[in-house]
This record gives sequence, structure tokens and C-alpha cells, in this order.
Amino acid sequence: MATPKTSPNRLPFTELMSLIPLPPASSENPNPNSVPNGNRHAHVHGERENGGGEERFMSTRPAFDPGQGSAYGGHVFAQSVWAASFSVAEGMVVHNVHGFFPLPGLVDRPYIYSITHLSEGRSYCTRQVNVRQPISPSKPSLKSSSKSSYSSLSSDPTPKFSIEDVQGELGKVCFSAMISFKRDEEYGKGHQIEVGVRERYRSVIEGKMPESWPFVPRVDAPWAARATSRYPTPNTFPGLTMHRVNMSPFNTTLPPTAYRQLTYYQPLGPLPPSSPNLHACAHLYASDRNSLYLIPNALHTGAEIRQMGSLSHSVVFHVSSEALLMREGEWWVQESWTPRSGSGRAVHESWIWKLEDGEGEGGRGRDVHIASSWQDGLVRYSEKREEQKQRLLWFQGMRRMGLVGEDICAEEGLPGLGEGKGSGRGGEKL
Repeated sequence: MATPKTSPNRLPFTELMSLIPLPPASSENPNPNSVPNGNRHAHVHGERENGGGEERFMSTRPAFDPGQGSAYGGHVFAQSVWAASFSVAEGMVVHNVHGFFPLPGLVDRPYIYSITHLSEGRSYCTRQVNVRQPISPSKPSLKSSSKSSYSSLSSDPTPKFSIEDVQGELGKVCFSAMISFKRDEEYGKGHQIEVGVRERYRSVIEGKMPESWPFVPRVDAPWAARATSRYPTPNTFPGLTMHRVNMSPFNTTLPPTAYRQLTYYQPLGPLPPSSPNLHACAHLYASDRNSLYLIPNALHTGAEIRQMGSLSHSVVFHVSSEALLMREGEWWVQESWTPRSGSGRAVHESWIWKLEDGEGEGGRGRDVHIASSWQDGLVRYSEKREEQKQRLLWFQGMRRMGLVGEDICAEEGLPGLGEGKGSGRGGEKL
């Protein structure tokens, strides 16, 4: 059954993606009331530097922290597209995103999005987005004690960044994306895999509601499961409600390449139907959730993770803007697997499915394959517990947020408070 506890303070997706347009560095501060979000998409553009070529925005809400201090990568991946969408003509909807993660993002400071126009066409246009963060944390983090001010369980449940947080020097590019937008085209011919996701996994999911499965864990690793079994925490993941199907009966006797994971998701709060790019961003935001953890789970090496992180992530949408819209009560499914790993890297792939209602085979509606993803990640292992940095950083971060006790931290080999060196913020370059 699903974990009964969920935080009442989780941000709706529309608010999570909210942006403030920024002027050139030499200009005065932008009007703080001019905040683009999902309810206001009509030609709200950032200021272009030097009279053209580049537009800038800043995020207003912190990204989710899975535990180790670095930000959930799906936030900057999705919000880059949302920022770029304010630079395109009406009717242009994202269909292709290729993103690269040279540095981990940090949760205690905003993202600054710089959009460059690469091409303009009647049917297609292309944007490049480079993302940086201030070299110093935002002011609210200075008030932290045992818990981070940007924790999902903070005394301020909905911290918000301001213009003052981006007045200082910016760091190096932490994320870069190439994004293509296009207009809808009316063509009747096309194809997809003949057997939908519900039919292929009927033995596992038939007769069960999406919300009956557990919430997707903060981190899908055996050591995280040990911690949360002793220190249960509410579901604080913002923007979406996500449930992970227990695929153990299906995966038991299969090799790693046949291992599968299904994840149901739907947005928190309504998304305006007039903003198809915002709906697309919700799918992008879901596509990265615990993605690389699938590889060690398929290989049964989750206890030996030394270091792991996304190098690149790509998503292609296959359908019209209308088919991307996420209506209230609808559930969507991500079907994930790994075809290859080795040499310190691994590939995660997925298909995203729209579950249509109606009378189809077996009383089900049609399953529509709306998007495909392809992710290249760094995955390193070590049998030496002291070298398993991914695990140690996670426990350090969870202790900092007050979500696990000293007893289990000691069992996991974490130094006592005051004994460790460094901040463990997760900002090291991979």
C-alpha cells in the first residue's frame, strides 16, 4: 500500500516552475510583479542583452533535494524548457530536448537561465539554454540550524528566491540544453509499438489503482530503504504525485537488459490547457526521477554505488500538443529499462505513455506512446564502504535535514557530528 503520509506543503507544479524575467546586468531590477508562471504565459519575455540574442530568467523556488545536498536534475531540465518557451512564438511547442549536466545543481540558490536564439522557421525553431547559479547561497540558508532552510520539511515550507539573490557573481555553467520547438501538423499516418504498456504488464498491474502503489522513494537504493524503514518520512516531492509499481514478480528471473520499472505520475494542481509547453515540462520533470538507480537495481549492485550522476538526458515527444495535456484525474506511466552499462557509465531509457479511457482490448482504452527518453549517466562502484560516496553523502544530507538519527548514521560509517571534513553539499564536479 502507498505510504499514508504526505507533506501538505508540497508545491503545485505551476508554482514550482515559476520564473522572474531578468534584465541585462547593467539594467535596473525587473518589476517583481512581472513573474511568469503557468497561469500567465502570453508573451512574457525576459530582457534581451545587448539589444537581442539572449533572454534571461531566474527560478523562484528551490529544487527538490533527494538527500545528498545536490538538486534533483529533473527540475533544471524541465525549467530550462519552460524558460525557453517564453522566447518562442505562439503555437510553438517543445518536441526535442538534449541536456547536459557538467556540474550538480544546488538547492540553496536560484538557477539563472540564459536563452540564445539559434534558428527561427515557420514550422520549427531552436534555442540554446545555459544555466548558472550564484557562487554564494541565498540569504535564507544563513538562518539554518540543524535543518536546511531549503529542506522540504523546513519551518518555512515554501521558501522563495528574490532578485537580491542573483546580484552577486555567478558560477560556471551547471546545465546546458539544446531545445527544438515546432508547430502542430495534421498527418494521419504513423505507428507505435502494437502492444501497449497495460497489456504487456497486465500480470503485475491489472486490478490495481495507480495510487495503491507506494510513493516513489527519495532515493531508490537499498541503503535508503534501510533508513526510511526506521525513520519514515512523508512524501515531500513537489510538483508531481508519483507512485512506483512493485515489479519484483516480473523482474525476478530476468537478466538486467530485460529488467523493467513502471512509474505512475500526475501533476500537483491544475495545469492551464492554454500552456501545452507547461504540460510538456511536467512530463520532462517526471522523466528523470530516480532514473539512474534503475541500473544498480537491475544489476543487484545497489549496495556498492560509489558515485552516480547524470551526464546527459534527452527526451523526444512524438505527439501533438493536444496529446500532451494532463487533465485532472489522469495518470501517466513511465516504462524504464537499461540496455547497457560499463566503463563507469550506464544508459537509462524510457517510454512515456498516455493511458486513454474507452472500450479497448480487455476493457481498457488505448495506450499512446507520447515520448521517449535516453540518459547517459556516470555510475561507479566500490566494494569498500568508505569509498561509497553516494551513500555517505545521502546519509550526511539526511542527518543535516533532521530526517535520520545518529544511530543509523554511525552504522553506515558516517563520522559523528563535528568529525567530518567539508560541507558535503554535493557540489563536486563528477
